[in-house]
Amino acid sequence: MAQEQDQHWRPRSRFERVNVVLSILIAGWVPVIFMYIISYTILSSTLESRILRDRQNFVQLIAHLVGDDLGRSAEIVGYYQTNPAVVNIFTSRYPDLAAKKWLQETYFSHPRIDGMFLTTADGRLLGSIPDNPSLLLRDEVSKSWIESARGKNNVYVSPVHPRVSDRRLATDLVSPVHGADGREIGFIGVSVLVERIGRRLSMLDFADQAECQIIDQNGTILFGRNFNPSTGAVSMTDHELTKKIRANKRGHVEENETIYSSSPVEATGWLTVVKQPKKVAYQPVRDLVGKMIFLGSWLILATAIIAWLTGKFYRRQSEAAARIEREVVFTDKILANMPSGIALVDPASRRFLQANEAFGQIARRFGDLPAEREIREATYDEVNLAPPDAIEKVLSFGTPFQLVEQPLVDRAGVTNFVNVNLLRLQDSKQTVQGVLFLVEDKTRDVRLRRELISANAAKDQFLALLSHELRNPLTPVIAMVCELEARAPEEEDLRQPLEVIRRNVELEARLIDDLLDVTRIAKGKLQLTFEITSIHETLQRAYEICFEDIRQNNLHFDFRLRAEHDYVNADPARLQQVFWNLIKNGVKFTPGGGQIVVETRNLDDERIEIRTTDTGIGIEPGKMEKIFNAFEQGQSAISRRFGGLGLGLAISKAMVKAHGGTITVASDGLGKGASFSVVLNTVPAPVEASPVLPVPSLNDRKARSGEERPHLLVVDDHHDTCIGMKMLLERRGYQITLAHTAGQAIEQAQQRKFDLLISDIGLPDRSGYELMKELRAKNAMPGIALSGFGMENDIRKARAAGFSQHLTKPINFDRLDEAIQSLLPD
Repeated sequence: MAQEQDQHWRPRSRFERVNVVLSILIAGWVPVIFMYIISYTILSSTLESRILRDRQNFVQLIAHLVGDDLGRSAEIVGYYQTNPAVVNIFTSRYPDLAAKKWLQETYFSHPRIDGMFLTTADGRLLGSIPDNPSLLLRDEVSKSWIESARGKNNVYVSPVHPRVSDRRLATDLVSPVHGADGREIGFIGVSVLVERIGRRLSMLDFADQAECQIIDQNGTILFGRNFNPSTGAVSMTDHELTKKIRANKRGHVEENETIYSSSPVEATGWLTVVKQPKKVAYQPVRDLVGKMIFLGSWLILATAIIAWLTGKFYRRQSEAAARIEREVVFTDKILANMPSGIALVDPASRRFLQANEAFGQIARRFGDLPAEREIREATYDEVNLAPPDAIEKVLSFGTPFQLVEQPLVDRAGVTNFVNVNLLRLQDSKQTVQGVLFLVEDKTRDVRLRRELISANAAKDQFLALLSHELRNPLTPVIAMVCELEARAPEEEDLRQPLEVIRRNVELEARLIDDLLDVTRIAKGKLQLTFEITSIHETLQRAYEICFEDIRQNNLHFDFRLRAEHDYVNADPARLQQVFWNLIKNGVKFTPGGGQIVVETRNLDDERIEIRTTDTGIGIEPGKMEKIFNAFEQGQSAISRRFGGLGLGLAISKAMVKAHGGTITVASDGLGKGASFSVVLNTVPAPVEASPVLPVPSLNDRKARSGEERPHLLVVDDHHDTCIGMKMLLERRGYQITLAHTAGQAIEQAQQRKFDLLISDIGLPDRSGYELMKELRAKNAMPGIALSGFGMENDIRKARAAGFSQHLTKPINFDRLDEAIQSLLPD
């Protein structure tokens, strides 16, 4: 039955769509077709006629303008034609002299003319301006007009001709002069240059590709290009065209796709002609019709599109309804299966209008909703997952409410953590539709984060304990090596093995320090002590540390210290560590006989560049970006061949960045060496410091009597460390008492007075911090902490306990000696 209804509905729907489409097409296309017909017939004809009338008016205006100019010049002739002074010239005894004098007095008062002349009745010249004595009493001037001007009472305008005096194209305006008896006794005339008329016309604006021309009574054209006087002869074609134009009474002639519009110049026999290509003349009509066709075409297209869209509308109505239904089902299923709880609260009754299954489960686990009650029957206050006043603030102010990882206890008594969010929902008219209630269980994330924090803390503790346990055995080794070196200074066979032992112990200590530095950098706890430091002095100290390795590898080392400003604000020890890493890196990867160059230069007044270049194994282009990564040495074969952890460059980059500088690397490839560049900001050189008083030498301290020697209390649970330190410190002139526990140290301090305490931190019965606090409470004894724990937190705790210095193992006994001397009273 449903299929039959569907089959019945489809033809009916298709028929309705056809009717709608046809109605729209008829309503849109019929007016457009009617507009096309009008545009091509009535409108085009009307507009073209209008254009021709406007052209005719324009040509008549030009003709009137030329006629007006010639008419004003003719008024001058007409005025002097009956002037008695002019008549007397012709009847005087010497008319040529009288004419010349009169012309000179009269001509310059008339700026609208370009020449003036008087002739006898038979056309012989009496005088002219411009003057040409060779023409006097000759008839060359009058040949072009004498016959036409005889017997006329008004002014005659002659055809244009080259003026005899200067060959410039001009027209003569001539009138006869009559004597007392009415007889013609001579002629008076003025000349008007064609170029004067052309200048006047050139000031007019003509339409696109329109040309204006004046034709005299003989068919001669006056102008060439840009209204300059014409110089060429008139062709037979132009004569025929001129005759055709003069014969046409409408004022318009079409010839060779060109429109010629004409108008006679009054009282001259001249003709004004404006020609323009027909296509250009009627272009406005074509443009208007084209625009209307373009608009009509768009209307036809738009109508077709609207009809097509309308036809589609009916077919898609059912599809849209089905799609909306599917989307609603899809949305409901998404909400039902989301792990986060989502609900919508009614703003008036505070009841839940809609909620997914996850929200109901959370409300039953962590809220006060009974297990048998439906969530849509409950209110916001009954669920009790958020504060009662939170929803009021959200509805009143629109500010979202949020609880992050809020601890909630479930029915089993287990603490869980949830995120709670309340958001006000509004429609396009800003009407409140409800409050969106979002709840997300974050218990798993919180527990994972806490486990990670605990694991990270355990890792730090492990590194600290590892460094402590690794450092402790190194101190007695260093002490015994120093002792053996002091006892056998001249025995070369013994010194070489001792140097090997010392070098490897120091290398192991360096590796431990690098591991701790990486940890500090990763946690952002790298501490720096800034002071004004010389780059050149720091480079020299780094070089001295590496000198023995450079000598043994037979490397050529070159300093090129060209920087004039070499002082920076830096931590001297950390900066020396950077340069030691770079030089050591060059020594490590440069084969025997190679070269290492360290050079400095000032990039400007405020920056210095330190460049370390070697001729070593180089770096592959693909490994260049990774060279500053921790545990990276370019390739595994390099790690196996040269050893090391690959931490030096990573630490160096972090330290340079902490100093506000940059470090970069460049290499042309394997076997072509490498160059490391460090750029730091410079500061002004410091003022010279006052000289430091010399520290008493070892021999001076040994010369003291036993009672004068400083008495030091050394506390360490590592017996070998105690023995080694006792031997070396006594050799340096100190009196040493040993203790292996904090209790023994307290007992020794009660029996005698000590000048200084040197104590390990990790003691069997209590910590070195507690020992220091207890001893300082009884007397003001200074203390030096010795420990394998070298993290910043360990140093802070040592300072807080009362230790003046904190040194990490293995002990550098020269530095320990300096620390002791700085703490002992003078």
